[in-house]
Amino acid sequence: MTVTVNPILDHRRALVAIAAIPTLDCFCNQLNNAFHPHLGPIGFLQALRAVLMVALVSISIRAVRREPLLASRLPWSALGAALILSIILSKELVSTGGVQIENLESYGQLLYWILLWSTISLLCVKPAQAKLLLKGLAVGSLFTALSVMVGLAAGVGNFYTSDLVRASAGWFDTPKMITAILVVGGIVILYLGRGVRSWLPTVLAALCFVACVLTYARAGMVALGMVCGWFIFWRLFLCDRHEGRWLNRLLVLLLLSCIVVPLAVDTHTLLARWSDVGESDRAGSGRAAFWKIAADSYLAADLPQQSLGHGYKEMSEMLFRDYGDDIKHTHNDMLDLLLVGGAAGAVWFIGLILAFLKRALRSPIDSAAGAASIAIVLVYLCHSQLTGQIWGTDAMTYYTVSLTCFSCIGSSLRSPHPVRSVQQAQRPLHTTTLKSLESL
Repeated sequence: MTVTVNPILDHRRALVAIAAIPTLDCFCNQLNNAFHPHLGPIGFLQALRAVLMVALVSISIRAVRREPLLASRLPWSALGAALILSIILSKELVSTGGVQIENLESYGQLLYWILLWSTISLLCVKPAQAKLLLKGLAVGSLFTALSVMVGLAAGVGNFYTSDLVRASAGWFDTPKMITAILVVGGIVILYLGRGVRSWLPTVLAALCFVACVLTYARAGMVALGMVCGWFIFWRLFLCDRHEGRWLNRLLVLLLLSCIVVPLAVDTHTLLARWSDVGESDRAGSGRAAFWKIAADSYLAADLPQQSLGHGYKEMSEMLFRDYGDDIKHTHNDMLDLLLVGGAAGAVWFIGLILAFLKRALRSPIDSAAGAASIAIVLVYLCHSQLTGQIWGTDAMTYYTVSLTCFSCIGSSLRSPHPVRSVQQAQRPLHTTTLKSLESL
């Protein structure tokens, strides 16, 4: 469906503000984790995101009121998430007479990136707008990479000291979410710099990828490996002859790293965190054990719980009780949603993946936008199954915003007609023809 856009309402100020959110998140997350500031009973980060959610709702309502046709751009998965949350909250209200604070915090994290995704889908209708938002993601990922580097030099943020590795996640509270930011950010930087002859974009993307490795988070390493493999396959077999040149420098760096890294770095250190893979209960930092506990818990539940779940807090308490460690969630999006939202949650999760794929496939597969989009979907699939992402607002922001932007760019590549303004759409045909002739 072609959506006409009023040039007066191009939402530039709103988009510029939204483009700054990744950088704002980068600094505020680390400040919150380092100092734990509070505004009364509410944490600083929760208060900030509550304000942003109100702003996003206001921007969305204003955009739809001025341009009603934009409502058709709302992602069905976002509407489905609102429905699932409504069902879960209603079920908890009926069964317990209230909603627990821990559940509200978790559902608020989910609702935050859903609102951001919806707002971006409404406002981002032109490639120029998409590139502005992609630049915001790129800047945020670079600051995240620098935080990891500075943290490594300062000796902070090492969550894997027991594995005898020198790692860092900067001042973030976990490396499991920032690896998605680093890998997706690196992909975006490569795309934005594809027409630049300088090596700078490639070096900046490599900085993000190296920072991902330095966190020693295994899901990030696997995702990075999948992205590199996909780019090699795409460059050799799928890309248009003139479209693939932007990856040549990255492939050169990959080749050099394969030669230099084994010579300069102790490979035993690089592989230290993979030593538990062969151990039945400890494999994947205990995932083999608590994934089984989560699956058994779902199968043992009664029909209402299997259908609609039993909430986030009950899932956390069950895992703590049966596994013996306060891991909060299953580190797997499918299992999380089965326990929290039941079969309805699992159906929504499958719909989310299909929505991501639909947006990725709007770009021609032989184009740079198509290659980047598929790479981002691979990053999400890897992280969602190995460490869980839906409760990570920053990581999900990068997935949803980047795929929405590439979807907008891809639609413009496929469409023979550019996006028209309302005035152009309403202008009589003979007037448009005369103006075209006059311009000749």
